[in-house]
Parts: sequence; C-alpha cells; structure tokens
Amino acid sequence: MTTDPVLAARLRQCAVRDQELAKVPGKTAEDVDRWMRVAAENERFLWDVLHDRGWPGHTLVGEQGSADAMLVVQHASQDRKLQRFALGCLIEAVDAGDADAAHVAYLTDRIHLHARVPLRYGTQYERDEHGQYRLLPVEDPETLDERRARMGLEPLDVFERRLREVSGRADVLEERS
Repeated sequence: MTTDPVLAARLRQCAVRDQELAKVPGKTAEDVDRWMRVAAENERFLWDVLHDRGWPGHTLVGEQGSADAMLVVQHASQDRKLQRFALGCLIEAVDAGDADAAHVAYLTDRIHLHARVPLRYGTQYERDEHGQYRLLPVEDPETLDERRARMGLEPLDVFERRLREVSGRADVLEERS
C-alpha cells in the first residue's frame, strides 16, 4: 500500500516514457533528441522529488514506484550530480528498510562507470558490434560475489547463466580471462 499513489503513477509514467524511447530501433537524430528531452524532464522531476521527499521508497510509492525512480536516476547520464545525490538518498532509504539494497549496487556501479573507475558490484556491461556483452572491470574480483551477496544480488556466474538462457545465445557473453 503506497501513501502517495499520484507520485507512484508519475514515476511509472516517467519510466515507461524512458523505456519506450530507449527501445526505438535504429534511432534517428530526432529520436535521440526526443529521448534526451524526456530524460531532462524526468531528471528535473526527480530532483524535485528528492529535495521535497527524499528517496521515493516502498512506503511512499511501493516497490514498483521505487524501481521506477531507480530507472530514471540510473538513466540520468547527463546529470551526474543527480545520480550522486540520489545515491545518498537511496542509501538512507535502504538503511531505514524502505528501499532495495540491490538498487544501491546498480547506481554505485553506474556512477563508477561514468567516473571510469572499476565497478564495485559487477552490474554493468558493455556491448560490442556483434551483440556480445563484456563485464566492465571490477575492483577486487576475488571478493565480488561477497559484495554482491551483501546487496542482495546473486553470484555473478548465476546472473550470467540466466542472461544466456534469457537471450537464447550461449555466446551472448564475452569469455572472461
């Protein structure tokens, strides 16, 4: 039960619009411009929410609403300050038991990706021209699964096995050395 269904609905709308535009195949310059305008609108809206209410957690907007806020902030690649500010708000919500710790892992790694430093939780991949994914460099690979477990993430090999199954391609992942 959410305490602010209007906010939850607005976050859902932001996330849906983002995903619709992200999934447009063969984007033209006009498509990209429209996507960037929507992203900028979403970012402004999320700034207001974070300043007024803090992280939109499960109590306020439900699990879906909180996940929608996470999608918006994770895709806010043009506003790195928003991502860092949101991470602080999200950590507070997780500490209060009102948000998903896995979201902290994904947002932390997204911030690391943009800063060009090794990932902490191994959540980000890059894709080559053949559609094959490669895990980006991670800090302390020997303890990666321990860090993932603390954030409620499955071990990396389990995630990658599922990715292969879902994609239907045994070669969807570049082999790690």
